[in-house]
Amino acid sequence: MIPRGEAIEALRGKAVHVVGASGAEGTAMLLFLVGRCGLDGVVAHDFSADDRAFARSFRRANAGWDRRAREDMLKRMRRLPVTFELGDRYVADLERADVVFAGQNWFNYPANVPAIPDAVANGAALYGVVDLAMALFPGLRVGVTGSNGKSTTSALTTHLLAAATDTAVLQGGNDRNRQVALERLLDASADERLVWEVSNRHLRDRPVHVDIAVLTNITRNHIEDHGSWEAYIAAKARLPRGARTAVLSALDPVSRDLHADVRASGATVWTFGSPEGDGPRVWCDGDLLHYATPTGAGFMNVSGFVLPGAHNRLNLCAAVAAALAAGADPALLGPAVATFPALEGRLEQVAERDGVRWVYDIQATTAPAAEAGIEAVGVDRPVVLIVGGEDKGMQYAGMAGAAVRHAARILALPGSGTDAFLAALDGRVEVDTFESLDDLIVAARDLAHPGSTVLLSPGCAFFHREYIGGGPTFAKRVRRLLGEDT
Repeated sequence: MIPRGEAIEALRGKAVHVVGASGAEGTAMLLFLVGRCGLDGVVAHDFSADDRAFARSFRRANAGWDRRAREDMLKRMRRLPVTFELGDRYVADLERADVVFAGQNWFNYPANVPAIPDAVANGAALYGVVDLAMALFPGLRVGVTGSNGKSTTSALTTHLLAAATDTAVLQGGNDRNRQVALERLLDASADERLVWEVSNRHLRDRPVHVDIAVLTNITRNHIEDHGSWEAYIAAKARLPRGARTAVLSALDPVSRDLHADVRASGATVWTFGSPEGDGPRVWCDGDLLHYATPTGAGFMNVSGFVLPGAHNRLNLCAAVAAALAAGADPALLGPAVATFPALEGRLEQVAERDGVRWVYDIQATTAPAAEAGIEAVGVDRPVVLIVGGEDKGMQYAGMAGAAVRHAARILALPGSGTDAFLAALDGRVEVDTFESLDDLIVAARDLAHPGSTVLLSPGCAFFHREYIGGGPTFAKRVRRLLGEDT
């Protein structure tokens, strides 16, 4: 654990190695630790064979910046007084490290295994961006994790805290469009609040230290990263254990099994989703959101909440619980709920033509997330469902059941996840298969009747990478086909 309040000083004089130097996390670490804080003797490791290959890798990994900013960052990287180990020397001298900073996905690169575990066994401390961020920030830290809904809950919590407190609220984590610079954390004050979306990969081999931990739910996912379902549960459970306050689902059975253990760790447990219990809790009854806190109870009207579906009401309950635990004014939360905007790629309506809605739910890369999206959209309109991608060791029975209840037709693109879903579906809904997303969209237009919704909710991994990639967005393809985008 990096000492809080002394993070940079604790690193001075240590042999610090940054693995994956050209990646987004490696770039952020090097520019901050060396460029901003002046650490000496840092070693930067990268797969790239030479300087040109490094530049190409850097530009791909840091594509979220505009060209001018990205080139300026590359120039600054090249000027840093660090030792670069590239190509065949990628893991050179890593066994001498006191501290290794690596991206959250480090273990999926064969060259890092066993080099990084060997360095740790030799006494090195392994950290990532999130560990440094939590150590740097002097204010109240809210960490949000879960198999489904963590991005929405993080954004909701940030929005509610910004509206219902009188201090600055920062957000970081997995959402590349909402990153907070490490320099900003270094300069933050103790009365500010930080909301961080914490990935399962952050928690795979170590805890993340926060003040308020939100766990939305735990469903089968990312088994390939953890080796077993039990190990995945253990990873997610690391966030609430040791936090001062934990916000846990009252409805998710795996989360319920953690309640007693988290309380035993010393945390105050807030529950969400059900009125049952005698501790602090938040739940919805229609358009009324109720809360019971250690100091009182009340309710607010949330009819203005724009995100559809029962799952988003649960995300809202979790966010309200976190905001209340973080000191938000209950009187300001109700109005704030109504001003929360629709989220890109999460049940986002991208077009409507001839009575047919087109909804983009690309973030539903797991079967439970797709199930929730199908239920939300299908509650009042039949669905033409678009699926496809790779399997991550999930169970597709629930998604298949939702498709049977609500889908008039299923349009599928190839993948191992597609195969697993169709096996669970077992022919109960008519399916058409395609090799091209553009051909599929044309078929969707022809098959959808007025009053229905075309829903892209893949339920599988890597749909965007495999079928959209660097080409036109789903929305642009749809609008072009409908004659709305020329």
